[in-house]
Amino acid sequence: MIELRAFEEADIPRLLGWIPDARFLLQWAGPQYKFPLDAPQLLNTLAATEGERPSCFMFKALRKVEGDVVGHIELTKVNYDTGTARLGRVLIGRPEWRSRGLGREMVESALSYAFNRLGFDMITLGVFDFNAQAIACYEALGFTEYERRPNARTFGKERWTLVMMELNRKVWAEKRAGEQPRASKAGKTNP
Repeated sequence: MIELRAFEEADIPRLLGWIPDARFLLQWAGPQYKFPLDAPQLLNTLAATEGERPSCFMFKALRKVEGDVVGHIELTKVNYDTGTARLGRVLIGRPEWRSRGLGREMVESALSYAFNRLGFDMITLGVFDFNAQAIACYEALGFTEYERRPNARTFGKERWTLVMMELNRKVWAEKRAGEQPRASKAGKTNP
């Protein structure tokens, strides 16, 4: 199980250690950060998490049992008037922790926070089309594509297409209800 906790200044060195190169940084964070990523850049984002109505929420993700911090995730572009935010900077830190379902749990936790705690109605995200594993994860959670932006980013001679996806609260709730065990005619739960 994954638990999200507020990202703090003390978490910066760990996050910096998870960003190996400029290509990885662009794929993970978009153009807001420049390589090499450093503490002042992250502190600038962390400042946006302060106040009564922050424009950003930064989280570290912990495995509940072990207590290890395994990832990072953010809700950005928070708009309280429209009840919207953008899910972003989704990262399972160490390569050996990836492809174990931790990313999905982390995204589910962030969505639960956005829909249930903040009461938002719509969450969007952007993911590059070559990141098939992430797209499959988002689709499994109910996100649907609403736009493609060819050549949204370039890295060297590479041109990356950004896939824009969205998930509304109603679809999220229906998806979650559909994943719950259902009672059989005898009143027992089916696995």
